[in-house]
Formats: sequence, C-alpha cells, structure tokens
Amino acid sequence: MAFSANQSHDFSEIIFISPKMSALIDKAKKFALLDAPLLIQGETGTGKELLAKACHALSHRQQAKFIAVNCAGLPKDDAETEMFGSGAKGKESMGFFEYADGGTVLLDGVAELPLELQAKLLRFLNDGTFRRVGEEKEQYADVRVICTSQIPLQNYVEQGKVRSDLYHRLNVLTLDIPPLRERKEDVPALVDLFLDKICQQLQIRPPRFDSQFMQYLINYPWSGNVRELYNALYRASSLATDGQLTIENLSLIEHDIQSMDIAQFGDETLEQILSHFEEAVLRKFYEQYPSTRKLAARLGVSHTAIANKLRQYHIGRS
Repeated sequence: MAFSANQSHDFSEIIFISPKMSALIDKAKKFALLDAPLLIQGETGTGKELLAKACHALSHRQQAKFIAVNCAGLPKDDAETEMFGSGAKGKESMGFFEYADGGTVLLDGVAELPLELQAKLLRFLNDGTFRRVGEEKEQYADVRVICTSQIPLQNYVEQGKVRSDLYHRLNVLTLDIPPLRERKEDVPALVDLFLDKICQQLQIRPPRFDSQFMQYLINYPWSGNVRELYNALYRASSLATDGQLTIENLSLIEHDIQSMDIAQFGDETLEQILSHFEEAVLRKFYEQYPSTRKLAARLGVSHTAIANKLRQYHIGRS
C-alpha cells in the first residue's frame, strides 16, 4: 500500500533546546494555521513526518484525516490512479486526495514523482480540481498538501527531476529542519527521551552511562540524524552488560575510524585505502537505502555513479 492514515502527533512531542529548533518550531506553528502548500526539507532522520503531523494537529483540519504517501513507493503504472482515483467503468476507485478530503496529505519525497504527474499535482495545488483516470468529469477535494525533500528541492530542479513551476508553487511556506550536528544542545534531552522509550520496549531498567559516553554522542556527526541516534541507543541498550552503556556497543562508523591502527594498511597507497573506506561506507548506507536511486539521492551523486560503485564492490548482489 502506497499510503496510510496515521495518528496525529502534536508539537509537544518534538524535543528541543537549541535556538535553531526554537525558531523553526515558532515558524512551523504559524504555518500550521494556513492552508497553502507546505514544504519541509531536511536530511534523512531529522523528523520531517513528525513535524508534518504536528502541523496537521494544530490546524483547523486536526479532526480530519492525515494521509502519509511515500512517493518513491507509488507503483509506476498506477501512480496517477492512486493519487486521483479511477473513473473507468468497472474499475472505479478513490485516490488518496479524494479520500483525505477536508484533511491533510503528506507527499514524502515529492521529487520521486514522475514529471508528468508533477504537472497534474501542480494543477491540483492551484485550485483543488482533478480528473480521475479514464474520466472527463472534474472532481474537487479540499486538502492541505505538505511535501518533503531530503535535499533542497532547488537541487532537483537543476537536475531536471522537478518542474520549476511546481518548485515555485511549493517554495512559499518552507521549513528547513537543521541536522542534529548543528543543534548539539538537543542531544542530551533526546537521549533521555529515547532511553525512556527503549527501556519500556525492552522492559529493562534505565541504563547507566558516564560523561564520556554523553560527550561522544554530542560530538558524533549523526549523518542519519535523530533516527540514527535512536537506533544507536537501542543497539547499545540491547548489548549493555550490567546495565552499563558503552561507546563500543553503539557500533558507529566514526568509532571504528578513531580506533584504527595505521599498520593494518601495510604498503597500500592512499587510493587503495580510500577505496576500502568507500566500500565500507557504501555497504553501511546500502543497508538503509537498498536501491540505487534512493542511495544516489541520499549521497548527492548520480544514479549511474552509484550503480557503478555498487557493481565495483559487488554490493547488493547475492
């Protein structure tokens, strides 16, 4: 299923102390009260969907549906039908915009939509009208549309993957979520929150950790942001001995780099050393982005370049 209805979450669930996040939340609360399309941009794991749900929960649409759509997961041949429905005889169906009438639709990864479908989305954003596939009659749905992107949408426009007119339609109310490495003040509060949740899930007592452990978490770059922090804490909690959290049990890439012995590289050249590191990084990221298209978008390189690298290192093949 390409879309799903989600329970509402409000702004109280977004934990922050940093001035950057404070300014963002203040802006988000103002935007939440409006009906114009909203664009939320931020790296993977920064909490774009959580912020979208919070905006919906504060809006006048809070009692209506909130539908989250994974644009990358829409089937190529039936994407338009899932979006706008079908009017073909014997195949009548309702698309997610019509289903969400009165509520909010989140288009997660809007740049993944085909250009032809982007044109139809633009028309819908302009006046709320659409036609079901195979039908000439115009329909109308009152929906607030929120879109997300992992990298600035302007980059996709320059690559020819997003229509410039759609970009300008979306780039009115924009929220840019700062990565976790730019709001380090928030890490301790997030750690407390996540450990509470993890303890409930694992049914364990609150684990112990020292100041060195916390400082390591604060200084770590967190390419996967808040989601990566949660996953690392879950992993460390699962592996804890006598309730003690350790840096080793976080199993993070940077720790491996810091503890490496240069003797292990023997007489290898810089090119050979970097090749080994590149392979390790690609294997790690491929676990979370197991498609060349998604991996290329995350790392900011072309689909062809990623495909060649994966082939070179035999990644993704059984």
